[in-house]
Amino acid sequence: MMIPEPPRYYDSNWELLSQGAEARVWLVPNFITRATTNTGTNTGTNTTNNTGTNPSKSLSFTSDAICKERFVKSYRHPALNDKLTRARTKAEAKSLSKCRRGGVSVPVILGIDIPPASTSSAISISASSTSTCGNGSNGSGGSGSTVPDNDNVNNDNNNSSACLFLEKIEGCTLRSFFAIKPKKASRSTATATTNEGENGGDEGQGQVEGEAQGQAEAQAQGEEPATKRAKLENANTDEANTKNNNKNNNNNNNNTPHTRLDAYAKKVAHTTGIVIGKMHNINIIHGDLTTSNILLRNPNDVPPPLSSSVSSSSSSSSTDTKLSWEPDIVMIDFGLSSTSVNTSSKNKNSSSSSHEERAVDLYVLERAFITTHVGGEVLVDEMLRGYKSSCKCSDSVFQRLSQVRLRGRKRECFG
Repeated sequence: MMIPEPPRYYDSNWELLSQGAEARVWLVPNFITRATTNTGTNTGTNTTNNTGTNPSKSLSFTSDAICKERFVKSYRHPALNDKLTRARTKAEAKSLSKCRRGGVSVPVILGIDIPPASTSSAISISASSTSTCGNGSNGSGGSGSTVPDNDNVNNDNNNSSACLFLEKIEGCTLRSFFAIKPKKASRSTATATTNEGENGGDEGQGQVEGEAQGQAEAQAQGEEPATKRAKLENANTDEANTKNNNKNNNNNNNNTPHTRLDAYAKKVAHTTGIVIGKMHNINIIHGDLTTSNILLRNPNDVPPPLSSSVSSSSSSSSTDTKLSWEPDIVMIDFGLSSTSVNTSSKNKNSSSSSHEERAVDLYVLERAFITTHVGGEVLVDEMLRGYKSSCKCSDSVFQRLSQVRLRGRKRECFG
């Protein structure tokens, strides 16, 4: 399998974060460099001609960025590949821009590089031409962000990949926030077990000669050796103990949740539902809602998750506990997003289709919670409760969601 070439302005300082079938994600260091000059003027009041000017102070600001590159698919026809790459990159940029205008927190668009339809060389669009994408309630784009010009790039590179430069979000995914890592066994226990095994082996060497002598006498008398009977009894005992241990381990794994279920986790799930409701209010369908495509900006402001046993007991506490901490949820990865039909349309069929798309969005996230996070049904309930409080058409969407669930269950039962 051929590895696609990096973008035409690739630098050795770039770091590949992840790669999928559709795109690659790069970390671009020092993407934005903003220089400002502060000049202060002091005018004296004692004399009319006493005027002094302070020397100017230059300030520089640099920031990293995320580059989402849709690389060339060699298995596609070049014309089809160009068309799909350009259309999907534009659609993602439009969805991000619309979300920011609608008050949904998404990464700021810093630059777009889309290949033209006629040739394989790429055109560059600076962030200033996409200023509408930076107008939102949560952050703003950098005015000094640029993409290299065609003159400064090697034109021999025929890579027609499309790149979307986005703000780098500091935080973690909801998947990592909800996960509780199991504790590893201590080294002292392992060392003690190893020492016991070594001591037992030394003692056993002194019994070899006696056991061999007893076996020879038993065979001469036509009786079964005592050591053989002892081994059979020990084997049966070990087998019974192994079965009991496996049952106990299975019970512990089933009863012990590995998902964070405290008040902070429930508040994050509730806020996530509110954000999704806002996104659906502006007729944006995400298309790939999972806990890996939702970020939390401020995870360090909350205490770490408790152990599994303590977390299960704390999950029974009231979910209405008022916390001063407000989670900052950021939606990412709009590569499969689309715009649903406006619910105010006079056509009833178009209105129902938009509710169907919203319900499928919720169902995908619901399945992601249940399959990825053990015992995450509580978080799903909190997410749906937050969605109901923010989405204007939540009742109709929930009716569709029940139908989508039935179709999903039939598909799981009958294949």
